[in-house]
Amino acid sequence: MKKINKEKIKTWLVTGASSGIGKQISKELLNRGYNVIAIARNIPDITHRNVLCLSVDVTKPDTINDAIKKGIEKFGKIDVLLNNAGITASVTLEEETLEHMKSVMETNFFGYFNTIHAILPHFRQNKNGTIINNISESGLTPSAYSSAYCSSKHALEGLTGVCLIETQKFCRVMSIEPGWFEGTNIIKNQIRTNSAYDEYKDLSPLHKPVNGSFKNDLTIALNGIIDTVELEKLPRRLILGKDAFQKIKSEADSLRKDLKNSKAQAMKCSIQNTIFNKIKLKLINILSNNKKLS
Repeated sequence: MKKINKEKIKTWLVTGASSGIGKQISKELLNRGYNVIAIARNIPDITHRNVLCLSVDVTKPDTINDAIKKGIEKFGKIDVLLNNAGITASVTLEEETLEHMKSVMETNFFGYFNTIHAILPHFRQNKNGTIINNISESGLTPSAYSSAYCSSKHALEGLTGVCLIETQKFCRVMSIEPGWFEGTNIIKNQIRTNSAYDEYKDLSPLHKPVNGSFKNDLTIALNGIIDTVELEKLPRRLILGKDAFQKIKSEADSLRKDLKNSKAQAMKCSIQNTIFNKIKLKLINILSNNKKLS
């Protein structure tokens, strides 16, 4: 597959870069010769001549705008936005609180919205940009005890899809859908609540459980992300990990089944557009008469 000109992806803005995927991919990018603006609430502990580490709260647009300004001042431009920041929680929907639901959405959804919203004018003006949203397979596959987390991730799928359509003239957009990887720190600060109700205990997963006969390797995954971004054309989604692949496949199979079962009813809802057919017939007659005259 054709490779992209690396000058078009020379400088990366990486969120959530103080730990987990954000920190590890920042180091790998630097090893490959890229420039990195590494941001997180706690200043990332990364030392390299081509890195700029900044304290940024993605829920506060002013701090994002300041980081973008400083990044451009140091490197001349920004080419890639890689969103990683996120928090999780394990609470049933009935036992969830509005306050906590909002706090998860604030970081997981609005944090991504804020960074994308801030960087788009720069990408549009340069007629070049790449946005990579690390969403997780939870954006496509629901699971129990994850009402806040899955809701935020499903919302990100919608936001990313809209961004893909609207920015197609100047920007590439891709979602990353990883499964479970050790070292990602995804559960570091999560709230976990054991349900007080028997009805919510020992729930069966929606999809077939994934056995533990394998282990996802984070280094392989991170190199796969960079390798993919170095291609000229990006897939809409990059699925990482056997568990993610199997769960997303099960969801896709379910969707295909629903499409098949709903086809007859879906078509029944749509009636003939008589006005459209009259206009179509009129156009056919006009074209037919023009051919006769010529």
